[in-house]
Amino acid sequence: MKVILYANPKYWALSNKEKKEICNGCGAKGAWYNFLIPGGIFKEACNIHDFDYLIGKTEEDKRKADRRFIQNLKRIVDKTENRALKKYRLVKAKGFYKAVKDFGDEAFWANKIVDEKNSQGKEVEI
Repeated sequence: MKVILYANPKYWALSNKEKKEICNGCGAKGAWYNFLIPGGIFKEACNIHDFDYLIGKTEEDKRKADRRFIQNLKRIVDKTENRALKKYRLVKAKGFYKAVKDFGDEAFWANKIVDEKNSQGKEVEI
């Protein structure tokens, strides 16, 4: 099955090595529970979402990443011909989207400075 997915042009320019370092398919990078999340057909959409989270810097960037994610998931679902499988995949897609929308803040903000423009780090003794 072929489907057109959308991503930041920099994503399509990644080498396989870079993609492997940045992206992990569906689930949180390094999370113990990833083996419970069957990504399968949605893996590329999840990888695009991982990349969007890596390069994003603002709440709006997170919202855009999550919107692109559900749109890409729905593009995959729409190409599914078997009606029963299509319904199953739609439920799964909505679940993935709800998970990142509701619980993706920690992954999105990992290793980022919230207000980089107006922040300066300084090592302090504690």
